Amino acid sequence: PAGTITVAEAFQLAATIESRYLDDSFHKTAQTGPNWYTGAVNYCLASGVIQAGQFGAEDYGRPITRLEMARVFAAVSPVADMEVLNDPARVRAAVPDLTAGQAGAEAAYTLYERGVLSGVDGNFTFRPEGTMTRAEAAALAARIARAEQRLEFWN
Repeated sequence: PAGTITVAEAFQLAATIESRYLDDSFHKTAQTGPNWYTGAVNYCLASGVIQAGQFGAEDYGRPITRLEMARVFAAVSPVADMEVLNDPARVRAAVPDLTAGQAGAEAAYTLYERGVLSGVDGNFTFRPEGTMTRAEAAALAARIARAEQRLEFWN
């Protein structure tokens, strides 16, 4: 759980979430290709979760940054369809290490607004350049899949 999640593992997780949500066959089919993650990369590209050129083959084995993870997971269909649980203006004011207009900030804000991310501490600190642990990725995936696990910060 304390280990980091790689770019390829994040794509596999995102592709599986997207496929289950869209009820297509990706998540039910054994993937083939030169690498175990080839199908997930192709699925994420085809579904618009990632864009061509956003990541290269040299990236797949390295740990994904928290900002990259936010950009990938904010692009999956279930997140786009979620209701906003946390006031967007309040989220933007609360996250101390992101600023509006910063590359990728809107993706992270989206995940906070929908109760999928809460930050690394009680101050909503995001740590955009930090890596994401496997436990954090599992929590993110669970909150996307199960509405009752999403977090309301102010009620």
